[in-house]
Amino acid sequence: MKTNKFFAFAALVCGLAMSFTSCTNDDNPVNVKQTATISFEGATLNADGYWCGNENGEKYDSWGSDAYACSYAEQGVVFPVNYIPSWASWTGFAVSNRTETSFASITPDQFNNITGKAHSGNNYCVVYPFGEEIEFDKPVTVKGFWYTNDAWTVDAILNGDGMSPGKFEAEDWLTCFVMPTPAEGMGGARYEISLAKDGDYVKEWKYCDLRDVDAFKNIKSISFGFDGSKKNDYGMTTPTYICIDDIEIEY
Repeated sequence: MKTNKFFAFAALVCGLAMSFTSCTNDDNPVNVKQTATISFEGATLNADGYWCGNENGEKYDSWGSDAYACSYAEQGVVFPVNYIPSWASWTGFAVSNRTETSFASITPDQFNNITGKAHSGNNYCVVYPFGEEIEFDKPVTVKGFWYTNDAWTVDAILNGDGMSPGKFEAEDWLTCFVMPTPAEGMGGARYEISLAKDGDYVKEWKYCDLRDVDAFKNIKSISFGFDGSKKNDYGMTTPTYICIDDIEIEY
């Protein structure tokens, strides 16, 4: 019995020692931020090198046509797409790995970017939004992302869009704005990205640095919009696309 009591006491002492040494701040730091980069490499693309939704999504009616609400998700970040097969159309966030840089026809050339490659890896996101938002499964800080012009947009800049007269001149411009939705409270902030101005346009991958922009801290979603000088009575005539890659988040 004495021996059993001795070993029980020894085990208790060892357990207490282990508990004290395993609960230091060094071993379990409090409030350490986690980071992630969304690279779109997990998307399954079709034979033409893109994905813009399919008929596996949630079916709904869009002006008398069957439409499908789809999404691509990566590391808790959701990129929605609304796909209408009878119109051969989509809106939202598509994924592409196409390497062509020119534009000849809407399908599949709207999924080309002007650099002919992703910023890293093979895949990148083609943004063509009509109210869709990038959604985060928890509040995050968006530190930044890479962006470039879509091939269709550049074709309109260089050759005209077929609805407004002529190509872009020095006074013409195109801007994409990125709008964060706070995890709590009202939104309203926006960050502007110039895609074309002063007779020039974005031709390479460029970094949108948001690290010092408070509006992109503790947010639940971001959305995209466009404005430009080429317009008619119905609104903008320049194709409203932007290609993005390697979204850096912290949570």
